[in-house]
Amino acid sequence: MFNLTQMMQMVQNPQQVLSEQMAAQLIRENPQQWQQAQNMFANKNHEQQVAALRELYTSKGMNLDAVAKQYGVQL
Repeated sequence: MFNLTQMMQMVQNPQQVLSEQMAAQLIRENPQQWQQAQNMFANKNHEQQVAALRELYTSKGMNLDAVAKQYGVQL
């Protein structure tokens, strides 16, 4: 479950620890999609990464800025 270091991190920042665990689980369960995402952003700077995300979101009928704002993420 948790080691002592993880327990201390959980006390200090529980949201971050849970987010990291969720991300790790999603990566384990979806290795092919994770590799696709890694390939999509490889060798790109921040502006290029955001542009690629905007394109992906637009292709799915979504608004990247709205989703980022909803989760408090600054692009």
